[in-house]
Amino acid sequence: MIYCREAQEGAPEGVENVALLWTDPPFGTGKRQADGGGGGGYMDMADTGYVLDGLRAWLPAMACDGVVVVCVDYRLTADVVMAMRGEDWEYMGEIIWEFGLGRPRTSWWPVRHNNLLTFRKSSSAPFDASAIPRVKRLAPGKGYGDDRPAGSVWWHTMSNTDPERVGRANQKPLSIVTPFVEAHSEVGGLIVDPFAGSGTVGAAALALGRRWVCCDSDPLAVACMEERLGVW
Repeated sequence: MIYCREAQEGAPEGVENVALLWTDPPFGTGKRQADGGGGGGYMDMADTGYVLDGLRAWLPAMACDGVVVVCVDYRLTADVVMAMRGEDWEYMGEIIWEFGLGRPRTSWWPVRHNNLLTFRKSSSAPFDASAIPRVKRLAPGKGYGDDRPAGSVWWHTMSNTDPERVGRANQKPLSIVTPFVEAHSEVGGLIVDPFAGSGTVGAAALALGRRWVCCDSDPLAVACMEERLGVW
């Protein structure tokens, strides 16, 4: 299901027992983000309260053993962790997603990564370790395979010409969403994204046989998701 609505409105009627909320909200830059496909982009508001209120509004829809993953950068990391802790969600650490696109700043140390913050409310929250991505082992030895589970830093760059691109600003690749869907939900489980943008979370859920709900307040984003996810 795709909805054009503000995240602060919370989950639509009937959306409950969410297994995984994976979302990539505005980062609070206060700048216009341009679309690669000429759609005009969107204004990333500087008011970080907009993001925090949107997250809080969706928490009542989470299953008791559900998991929340929030993709942010340095602007929002501390605020999101404190806000979620204030709602009695346990901060379980983060995955650092490092990428190669973007012009590195020279006025300060470069920031070319996002933080994938993970939260749970119950120790019974599911986790399938087999979903951890595999990476090449640098020094294969006797008794070890050629690869190993990735650590807490994942490197992946989706080039501007990648066939996965759908023309939306700040599109996230399936490779950083899919492992979380596999690890924290079962087939038929409900996955949601209240700041859905290009619809990557819906695409990952659809490919893995999960139910999904995507919401965004931008009609252009909704139109993009309708085409990408085959919903009319």
